[in-house]
Amino acid sequence: MTGAQRREKMDMAIKEIAIPFLRELGFKGSYPHFRREKDGKLNLLTFQFSLYSSQFVVEISICLAEGFKNSSGVHFKPSECRVHYMGNRMRIGSGSDKNNCWFNFEKEPLFGDVYKTRAKEIIKNWHEAETWWAENTSV
Repeated sequence: MTGAQRREKMDMAIKEIAIPFLRELGFKGSYPHFRREKDGKLNLLTFQFSLYSSQFVVEISICLAEGFKNSSGVHFKPSECRVHYMGNRMRIGSGSDKNNCWFNFEKEPLFGDVYKTRAKEIIKNWHEAETWWAENTSV
């Protein structure tokens, strides 16, 4: 199977499993960028895929609910805010190493579905995101 075919299967699993979960939690936006307003802040989330192998990260960040202004003075509306614009961010699934968790879907096991398994791991590790957002209240 080619990398493009694996990526297509991974996209389908994320859209089938993870995106409905995010919607239930109040997230808006479109794949791969999502946002949720909570407690006067925007919880930001994005899916980022490797250019070199079959793996991805789920990065999160936070900004003010009204958006943010970058160092050049450009104001971004809430719908334009992206994780990669923010300096303070974390990857879901990282545990104590807040910056290094890649969900690998390179090899398909003999039994099971690696794509659905990886999508479910996002949900399994969701508590890390909620904890991080709760602890990072200053933006």
